[in-house]
Amino acid sequence: FIPSIPTFKNEIKSDYKTAYDTFTRAHKLIDDDPSTAIGLANSALESIIKEILKDERISSKINGKETLYKLASIILREFNLTTTEHPNEIKTIGNSLLNISQAIEKLRSTKTNFHGKTIDDYLIEDTIYTYFVINSVTTVGLFLTKFYKTKFPKLEPEPEPEEEDDYDLPF
Repeated sequence: FIPSIPTFKNEIKSDYKTAYDTFTRAHKLIDDDPSTAIGLANSALESIIKEILKDERISSKINGKETLYKLASIILREFNLTTTEHPNEIKTIGNSLLNISQAIEKLRSTKTNFHGKTIDDYLIEDTIYTYFVINSVTTVGLFLTKFYKTKFPKLEPEPEPEEEDDYDLPF
């Protein structure tokens, strides 16, 4: 049991429905099918980033074919987490988020059943590593969703003008 998993699921449940459904399936498969769980976790993180990047206040646009690494690169640039305006430690952590995304993507592509394997290929079957990947996805996903909510709060619709009544008119 990893405490961040319920927090993450609650965070994405309403605003990231596709990611929530995908992540829930990944979580359920950790013990029975670690390889598929990793692939689904990768997809859930991709879905979250794609949803955030749909915001019209974000300048970078995507074509829908980007990999997790490319999506992470775009969002970190949009969030200015790797620029010189931050201390080196923040830039290092931002770059580490990019490295985590790249590693998750590479695991999905090379160490799971998602791209066909031969008998000699390494396949992740030990659930301890799957939990490690799932926990990494929740950490990165929680950070991205919280950062997005903080820096790009939901736009409230403009209130409609109130109708003036004519009851106070003398005629």
